[in-house]
Amino acid sequence: MRLIVITLLIINLGYLGYQLMQPVQLEQESTIDVAVASGAAPIKLLSELASKPKPDVVSADKSEPLCWAVGPYPVELDAKHLYARMLAMDIEAQVKPQSVVIKEEFWVYLEPLANRKQAMRKLKELQKRKVDSFVITEGELENGISLGLFGKQSSVDRLLEKLKEKNIAAKVKPLVRTRNQYWVLAPVNMQYPMDERTRERLMEGRKQPWVQIRCESGLPQA
Repeated sequence: MRLIVITLLIINLGYLGYQLMQPVQLEQESTIDVAVASGAAPIKLLSELASKPKPDVVSADKSEPLCWAVGPYPVELDAKHLYARMLAMDIEAQVKPQSVVIKEEFWVYLEPLANRKQAMRKLKELQKRKVDSFVITEGELENGISLGLFGKQSSVDRLLEKLKEKNIAAKVKPLVRTRNQYWVLAPVNMQYPMDERTRERLMEGRKQPWVQIRCESGLPQA
């Protein structure tokens, strides 16, 4: 047994001496060339990306605000009554007038003359030629000759044709007659919305509908 131990010890010592006499071999690190395009962004680690602050979110431009609108009221006082009820309920509101055309007419005339005397002389001449006319006595066409007021373009065209046959050069002035009607507007408040029940209560039984419009883009065409 002792002989076996001694033999193993001698073998181990011999192998150790052999290893110490061998030259030391250095392992070479293998390298890989990576082509990087000029101007390319540097490579970021995932940890760097995670820690990079996020850019602020740019909110979209707010569109033009919305308003509730009800109307039109032919009489301003009726619109103001609703306006007063809304203010009593702490609802921001305003009354806006809207001009609407109620009638369009066409005035056929001859241009003003230098004075009343010349206008009267021209009038007599026209009457002799059996042209219905009268002297305009006031306004921007004072001392001109009126040949008629018409509600249809077709009537104007017929008269102009007849006057042309008599070598009379007339002019036409459109006359637009308008009146105001009234709307009540309230900005749409998302925090304190004016619900349907509130709108019906404000109308006090009237059946006028509320509509949403762009506050500054013009009133509805009734």
